[in-house]
Amino acid sequence: MAERDSDLCHAAGQPVYEVHEGLKHHPGLDLGLRFSSSSFLDSAEYALEFLDEHDPKREGRVSALEILRVEGEQRETVWRYDYDGSQKGLQDPKEIWGFDVNAWRGPDRAASRA
Repeated sequence: MAERDSDLCHAAGQPVYEVHEGLKHHPGLDLGLRFSSSSFLDSAEYALEFLDEHDPKREGRVSALEILRVEGEQRETVWRYDYDGSQKGLQDPKEIWGFDVNAWRGPDRAASRA
């Protein structure tokens, strides 16, 4: 596990990225350290996998999840997920981008030859 790697980085003065589960309405309440790594990308991947496993439909089973960058005594939240209980945040990609980004397969090859 990345725990050993994060211990070595922490000892060497390198930042460690910790994934913590919490409660949205009680931001100071930490339900526990779920993962730590010297890599933000590894921690982000773990956080998304944690959400997919524990709350795949985003129904609120996971109230809040955050990644903290820890360097010495300094702690900074660098990513946070909060369950808000609504679908209002989901907007049709066509409204945002003007086309269906999920169906797009790249630039038209004929147009690139011109």
